[in-house]
Amino acid sequence: MASVMHHLVSRGLEAVQQHQENPEQTFGPFKVPTWGFVLVGLTTILYLAVSLCIRYTYGELIGTLAMIEDPSTTMIIRTSEADAPLPSAVESEKEPEKGPLLEQEILLVKSKPITASFRTTIAHLRAHGGILSHYRGAHVLAAYYLAYHLMCSFLFRVVPQTLVYRAIITVVASTILCRLNATWTHIVISEPSEKRFFQRVPARTSFRKLAGPTFLNAVAKQLVFVGLVEMFSVFGLQQYVADLSKLGELTDAERLNVWFHSFIVLTTAVLGAVFVIIPTHVALRRVQASLLPEEDESIVPFDRTFNGKVVPEILGGSGRVGMAEAWKSFDWNGRVRLFMVYAKVAAIQVVLFTLFTLALAAEVRLILGDQLDKMVIAATRGAR
Repeated sequence: MASVMHHLVSRGLEAVQQHQENPEQTFGPFKVPTWGFVLVGLTTILYLAVSLCIRYTYGELIGTLAMIEDPSTTMIIRTSEADAPLPSAVESEKEPEKGPLLEQEILLVKSKPITASFRTTIAHLRAHGGILSHYRGAHVLAAYYLAYHLMCSFLFRVVPQTLVYRAIITVVASTILCRLNATWTHIVISEPSEKRFFQRVPARTSFRKLAGPTFLNAVAKQLVFVGLVEMFSVFGLQQYVADLSKLGELTDAERLNVWFHSFIVLTTAVLGAVFVIIPTHVALRRVQASLLPEEDESIVPFDRTFNGKVVPEILGGSGRVGMAEAWKSFDWNGRVRLFMVYAKVAAIQVVLFTLFTLALAAEVRLILGDQLDKMVIAATRGAR
């Protein structure tokens, strides 16, 4: 990672020096002014920043809250007068007059989940944690990914550069950093605390409770990823990704075969995410939530005992829920709610990318001007 950053910085300094010496640079067949590079660069940075914020707030933060939320149930007792039978003439003479009979009706009302709506969730977070609460824990997640990538970058240099070895390294790095990952979960799902984030890192003894679920979740991700890469290679699709013009050289039957193989890979990716990655990810988050210290109040309702599956250590239990129980206790309403969160995030990202593409096309037209028109005319004549 350090070498990549050094390369990017060096290239950036060279580009700045070149732009200062010559306000117009040649980019392929085009002459692009300096302000054109700046405009496209700023637009790209803005898009990446907004996309990252959307992914963090709605995908990571609200997604995690949806995984552990257990809507609270309220008991309502209604008392009303019951119609008493009319007393007979003998009973009315012997017994004194009694008051009316009371009848009680008990209703159990399950409140609407907070994470059922983005607007409701954001309002709830701001009411409890302030205006920037939808970015809570971002610094911890940044620290986790920084440590993760530094560890992977170091280990990649000492192992053979194969797909399998790289997958093993990512699993090892994720497992080693499981306590830091759990720290982010605890900060996200709990009320604001005055403690520093390093003061909220779970104790060392929690490593054995977190390492297993983290390992299984990382293995699930890598199995799906490696499987997709191998399918991509077996079907020979990488050549068309590198050069889309090769699709035009194929016959209709060959092109149809390529699209069919692409559909198989895409379907496999979706099925792997839905039935392998997401269940293990949900189970991991719920295991992490079960280790939330008792003095920390959750910011959304959730059952700390997971339907009685969690037994405290002082009573001889493990103090955490197992992965199987963590997933089974996540009811169908919660699963549907979580998939709706992911679907909304995907839709927002598609709209954002579409707007970015349109803005970029307009900027390219503005920057190149007549040069773009001449290229289009030349390409049209060449096609004829």
